[in-house]
Amino acid sequence: MTHYAVLIAARLTSTRLPGKVLASYCTDGMTNLEQIVRRWQRSWRAPKIICAIPSDAEDAPIEALCRTIDIPCYRGVRDDVVSRMNEALLAFAPDAKYIARGMADSPLVDVGLADGRLDVLMDSGADGLWYNGDESRLTYAATTDVWSRAAWDRIAALSSGSQREHPGSYFWDNLNRFNVVSLNLPRREYVTSIRTELDTPEDLEMFRALWREVLIFDYPADQIIDTLRALRMLNTHPEIAAINAYVQVKTQSRALWRKGSQWLCKACLRRVGAVISGDLEVRCARCGRPQKFYASPAAKRIKPSMMRA
Repeated sequence: MTHYAVLIAARLTSTRLPGKVLASYCTDGMTNLEQIVRRWQRSWRAPKIICAIPSDAEDAPIEALCRTIDIPCYRGVRDDVVSRMNEALLAFAPDAKYIARGMADSPLVDVGLADGRLDVLMDSGADGLWYNGDESRLTYAATTDVWSRAAWDRIAALSSGSQREHPGSYFWDNLNRFNVVSLNLPRREYVTSIRTELDTPEDLEMFRALWREVLIFDYPADQIIDTLRALRMLNTHPEIAAINAYVQVKTQSRALWRKGSQWLCKACLRRVGAVISGDLEVRCARCGRPQKFYASPAAKRIKPSMMRA
């Protein structure tokens, strides 16, 4: 039985850096996709790693690489990424209980953080996680989404419009409708403005410089550089981090709560709830249980049932 699946959506026709999936920044010529797969293979939670690519003929080289590195590859609809990932899941890991979105543009993905998020979901029974702070401050390598299977099934079924192209957007757009656990931001090394996304020629140049610099000090035989070590290297070598520092972020999942106005703490500006149909809905930071503060004149106070601990 597959307990945990990592779904990686990839294609060769990226807008800003075509072919980035098969690009190489490692000194031994290893491709970007193989680097990312190898990182996920280091997970202590032993996930089933699946690649989901378009059925277009031009993406055939990705399928060939998947055969070489022995990971399953599913070919499906190009523009409906959610459907493609879901069909890949149903084809190769239909009984998976937890799902992670593996990003094909995250060469330094911190798999250890993802393992920790999986543990929280397993212990709490929650659908997903969000950080009780400004997620936009996290470097890209620290932003892996992990969901329960029930949450993923809802994402696959209910995503619409542009959400179909950006898996997980439905979750973030409707965060207050899921059972979520709130976590504090991780250690400060991850809360940095350093850009760790591979999406432009400048990004590729930065990663190549990073790998060369690391090898000067300590040769990692498998070419896998620990995320924190890479971040420390970039902090101590600002000339490398500066190569792609001014690239504009294209997309990044974050909690927007578009379905209701944000309710912020006046002291720290952290989200504590959302206004839904005129009522304030707050979820427990530990178990995700919702509580409603009713704004209508007939029910301005919390329901008595909601006041119990």
